[in-house]
Amino acid sequence: MTTARSPLAALKAQADKIAAALKSAERGEKVATDPAGKIAKARAGESVTFAVVMDDKILKITMTWATIRVTAEAGIAEYILLRMREAREDAHGNA
Repeated sequence: MTTARSPLAALKAQADKIAAALKSAERGEKVATDPAGKIAKARAGESVTFAVVMDDKILKITMTWATIRVTAEAGIAEYILLRMREAREDAHGNA
């Protein structure tokens, strides 16, 4: 489990996995981390809401499928990573 103060590599790995799953779901592929099929069901809607579970917080993020479609996997991972690190940075982006 990660926290906002976890090493950057650990946070990035978690964000990369989530981004890969979102891109896979957007393409209509089966997502291994979605055994209950909730992501597949969300695919019928305009957006998907997912949680990023960390030791010190749970993030609830909503993204439209259109945004997921036009954004590179790396861009989605970067967005998630920034949200994960929010508690760690001050108003000027300094750790």
